[in-house]
Parts: sequence; C-alpha cells; structure tokens
Amino acid sequence: MPQLNPEPWLMILSTTWLVFIITLQPKIASMKFMNNPSNPNQKTTKTWPWPQI
Repeated sequence: MPQLNPEPWLMILSTTWLVFIITLQPKIASMKFMNNPSNPNQKTTKTWPWPQI
C-alpha cells in the first residue's frame, strides 16, 4: 500500500488555517461581539431597594 507524501497536505492545512485566522476571524468576531448601545440620557439612573413596604 503506497504512503501519501505529507508535504502538500501540510501546506494545504497550514494555508487553510492562515486564511481562517487572517481573513475570516475578524469578520466573525465583529458579528459576535457587537458594540454596546450607549445610554442617550446622561443622567444617573435611580436605584432603590426592591421590596418597599
């Protein structure tokens, strides 16, 4: 049974990972980690204890 030469497969695998890391990962990260919306009111929010008796 002939053995495959690993050199082209290693190059293909490393090139695929480099393409994923360099080009696709920033696009995926920008969709995954969105910017938080800013609060239009600059006033401080009122906080009070929940059970008021």
